Amino acid sequence: MGKVTSRAAVVSQSKDDEPDKDPLNVWYCLCGEFLLVLSSSHPLHSLPRRPMDGAYALRNEGEKKPVYKLNTVGKDGVVVRREVGQGFEFRRPLQCPRCSLPVGYETKPGSAKGPATFILPGSMSEIQNKIPEDAFGLELEGEEKPATEPEA
Repeated sequence: MGKVTSRAAVVSQSKDDEPDKDPLNVWYCLCGEFLLVLSSSHPLHSLPRRPMDGAYALRNEGEKKPVYKLNTVGKDGVVVRREVGQGFEFRRPLQCPRCSLPVGYETKPGSAKGPATFILPGSMSEIQNKIPEDAFGLELEGEEKPATEPEA
């Protein structure tokens, strides 16, 4: 019978070696599936938003583009009618690979990335299996409603 050997690597960390001070931001689908890893220098809520639908814009071009990894499944694109007088727009939906929840879209036909990838507000949470505050337009338990004035 042959002799079984294994290889092991010894790893040590000196005081000079500091771990990265920039932790990554991880975002999950409402079903708990990992969807997005984003560099901490560009947190999701600090990204520019699209005025039309409030989607977060992950730039894919330019100097200040964020570093990210998106775990989604792209479906066939559709042409969407925008508001009156604004014409039409191509959208390729991006969905969760586990539950098929729409989480974003691309505006360039084909499988290549366009100038930006758009993430729908309320589609992701920083905590696994937790509903984000802006999901479905719901107010979570424990949150107070802002006072509104009665109509005259």
